[in-house]
Amino acid sequence: MAGRVADEAVFDAVLAVIAEQGYERATTRAIADAAGINEATLFRRFTSKENLLRQAVRSNFVGFALDLDAPGDDVAADLITIVGYYARLYETRGGVVLTLMREAKFSPEVAAVLAEPEKLLEKVDEVILHHQRRGALVVEPPRHTFFALIGPLMMRSFARRVDRLATQAPADPEAVVRRFLNGHRP
Repeated sequence: MAGRVADEAVFDAVLAVIAEQGYERATTRAIADAAGINEATLFRRFTSKENLLRQAVRSNFVGFALDLDAPGDDVAADLITIVGYYARLYETRGGVVLTLMREAKFSPEVAAVLAEPEKLLEKVDEVILHHQRRGALVVEPPRHTFFALIGPLMMRSFARRVDRLATQAPADPEAVVRRFLNGHRP
C-alpha cells in the first residue's frame, strides 16, 4: 500500500489544476488524480474544494516570507522586499494567482479564500503610505502605486501563460524597483 500523500503535494496539485482549468471547472476528481490520491481521501482530509483551496493558499503564503511590520527609511529596500516577494510568487504560482483574481469577481467561494491575501495587501498599502508621508513616493492611492510596481511582474506571468515559448529570465527585484522609482519619486 502506498504511503500517505503529503498535504503539500495535494496543495501543489490543487493549485496546478486550478491554474489550468479555473476554480469552477476544476473537479475534485481531477485534483485527486493530480495529487495521486482518491477522491474520498481528498474529502476526508479537506472536507470541500473551497477548504482545500483555502488551506493551499495559506500554505503557500507561509512559504513566502514578507516582513513588512516595520518599514524603514530606505524606500528602495522596502520596495525590493515587496517586489522580491511577488516575483517569487508569480514565478511559482503566477497562473493560479491570475486565475483566482479573475474568478473572485464571479465566485463567492474564491472571493472568500482571497480575503486572507487581501490582508497582506493592506500591509503593503501601509508601507507605501509610510513612504508617501516621508516624501519618498508620489502621493496617490496606495493600490495605484502597488499595481504600478507589481504590474511588470504580473505581465511577465500573464505572458508566460499566453505564450508557452516565453523564456524570459525571472525578474530582478532591484532592477524593477530602480525603474519604478525613476517615475514615482516626487
